[in-house]
Amino acid sequence: MTQEQFTQTYLPFSGKMYALAYNLLRNRDEARDCVQDVFAELWQRRADIEQDKPPLPLLLTMVRNNCFDRLKSNLTELNEEIVDTLTDNKTESAIEAKSTLNEVLSIIRQLPNNQQLVLRLRTIDGLETEQIAALTGLSKENIYTLLSRARKALKDKSANI
Repeated sequence: MTQEQFTQTYLPFSGKMYALAYNLLRNRDEARDCVQDVFAELWQRRADIEQDKPPLPLLLTMVRNNCFDRLKSNLTELNEEIVDTLTDNKTESAIEAKSTLNEVLSIIRQLPNNQQLVLRLRTIDGLETEQIAALTGLSKENIYTLLSRARKALKDKSANI
């Protein structure tokens, strides 16, 4: 595939790609970086792409996966910031809070990936069920079930804290 063919085939979808990335990430710069990363990856893999298939589903899937990777990375950074903030304050209550937070984060890390993701998108990012469904491709009923199971696991395991 030549550069001109690549540009004519994929570039017209950049607006839809950006809209999806922004909807998931809620950050303009992150969304732009995501789209740029997808185009770079697509260019590197251009020889492996089947030309007879429509390009939009591939592009949106790549954007969605890239966004999920970024969200997971942001969650890890957020957890580290919370722990750092708590460790800066050496009072007894801060030490207890840090210990409790570490235990809760440990419980969350033990949850299945789909429960972790849905819990994060709903509670930390504040997304509505419809938005989570659009992002993950899961049904609303499945999202409710995953949230319920994740919250129950947190409640059951945190009772021992």
